Amino acid sequence: MRLPVRPLLLAALLLFLVFGETPDRTRFWKELFNLGHAPLSGLLALIIRGWIANREGAAWRGAVARASVLAFIATVAIGSAVEALQVLQSDRNASWIDMGRNTAGAASFLLLREAAVRWLGGASGAARRTAWAAGLAGLALLAGSGVGFARTVSLYVERHRSMPTLFALDGSWWERELIEEEGSRLTPSAGLARLDLAPGKYPGLDFEEPYPDWRGYRTLALTIVSDLDAPLTMTVRIHDARHNRRLEDRFNRRLVVQPGENTFRIPIDEIRRAPRGREMDLARIRGIMIFSGRLDHPTHVYLGPLRLEQ
Repeated sequence: MRLPVRPLLLAALLLFLVFGETPDRTRFWKELFNLGHAPLSGLLALIIRGWIANREGAAWRGAVARASVLAFIATVAIGSAVEALQVLQSDRNASWIDMGRNTAGAASFLLLREAAVRWLGGASGAARRTAWAAGLAGLALLAGSGVGFARTVSLYVERHRSMPTLFALDGSWWERELIEEEGSRLTPSAGLARLDLAPGKYPGLDFEEPYPDWRGYRTLALTIVSDLDAPLTMTVRIHDARHNRRLEDRFNRRLVVQPGENTFRIPIDEIRRAPRGREMDLARIRGIMIFSGRLDHPTHVYLGPLRLEQ
């Protein structure tokens, strides 16, 4: 019995596009999956093109461009439907960018196929120039789809190079990608960065995806300088990849910032033992927050680099 290979592959690709999940919620895996939209849509387009050509017979198998155009239209329609279905999933979001990746992937694979058919067929003259143009366009579309992933890899490389400094707060491009201002404004500096805090419930900074492996270090060090007349209470919060969003499942430490220079050193062992009923996974730290609570007036402090010490 001959298995219907193309329909099975088509079904598998569609199921993966709709329900596929990253093994970890990090920028790397997110961008890798985003990168996968292009080749998956490209394979889908080739499968549909082959099905169209075989279904319509010898005349259509020879109509290279016409079958590819119909396959492209069908793949874009399917990709749009897949994105629309994600609106119904609580943990997924429809994305115009993903639709663009789907479109680019379908176009690139079909263009590369058109180019290969002409090259292998010994095309010459205008047909050969068309093949080169199609091939270069296909490669350009594939490369464009990978820009986000390449940027994320570069970010991780720079983050690794900065160790044992987690965040220098000097305005580096990769730090800007990972620091979220929540009711605050950070003015980076090569020395002390100014943090302006607006009135609100929890104004501060959210450091997303710091270097994750804190094993082998003994202390998290942070300097806060205040030119205020009175103490200011702030909080450091740290969580790992297993964090369930409950207060007792993370590390929280209140810091009383006195006028002048304050250096806080938090033992890594205390961070490890902070979650109730388990240990913090020091190999998979996912976030740090520094914030003040329930401010009724604007204020500011100056932050030094966040560092791990051995």
